[in-house]
Amino acid sequence: MAVIGAGNWGGSLVAALKRTGVGPVEVVRRGGWAGARLDARVIWVCVPDGAIAEAAQKIAKRAHELHGENGLHGQVVVHASGALTADVLETARQAGAKIAGVHPVMSFPTRRVVSLDGVMFGVEARDAVVRRELHALVRRLGGVPFTVKAEAKALYHAAGVMASPLLVAELAATMETANLAGLDKKTAAKWVQALAEASVKNLFTRGPEQSFSGPFARGDAGTIDLHLAALEAHPVLADVYRALGRYAVERLPVKKQTELKRTLGKTGKRRTLK
Repeated sequence: MAVIGAGNWGGSLVAALKRTGVGPVEVVRRGGWAGARLDARVIWVCVPDGAIAEAAQKIAKRAHELHGENGLHGQVVVHASGALTADVLETARQAGAKIAGVHPVMSFPTRRVVSLDGVMFGVEARDAVVRRELHALVRRLGGVPFTVKAEAKALYHAAGVMASPLLVAELAATMETANLAGLDKKTAAKWVQALAEASVKNLFTRGPEQSFSGPFARGDAGTIDLHLAALEAHPVLADVYRALGRYAVERLPVKKQTELKRTLGKTGKRRTLK
């Protein structure tokens, strides 16, 4: 195994490879191409999305220097992007490699090593043999592989962003709203944590429909109007509330749907605090 890049994700991958005995492991860091051997069966590119194509070019160039034309014959080059397809590795394919994407469904916010035990991995590979090999590799790392189609990668990654960083953003907006209501930051965080943890537990235990409650479920347009009036001075928070409210009205069990839609569509000039 060769790992290109030793950042937040690359560091966790290297640690898992060494722990599980998938090796030997070559790590190619920035500026280390001159000494790269690139003789591993699998070369895993662990750089930001915008740098993947350049990394593929460097891999192909180095392989050509070492082994001549078609220098990556018999090897597999993969990247870890959830949004980009394997096509971003085209220069490596032209140099003889099979290409694929293997995306860890996990957040790696710092250099602290994150265990890969139980982590899901989305595997995108057109070649069935390579796909089976990568599924087996993920299992050796302690992960759980599943297949992702190339044409669905953008939607797949959008869902991932909604499930993690944008979920953080939504909860941060909630804490800000509670803080604006007079709760100090520590109390606001604990208050939101208590509600959010209970809601998430209910969601994954009973499903969305059986976990949805509050003024939207009741069709209480008056309370929702009151919320929007209070949020009017904070337009970004109001937009978050409206966007989530519109989804709830369209996709979750609510009463008085038409009235709720009308309330969410009101402008500030038509709304007054009750």
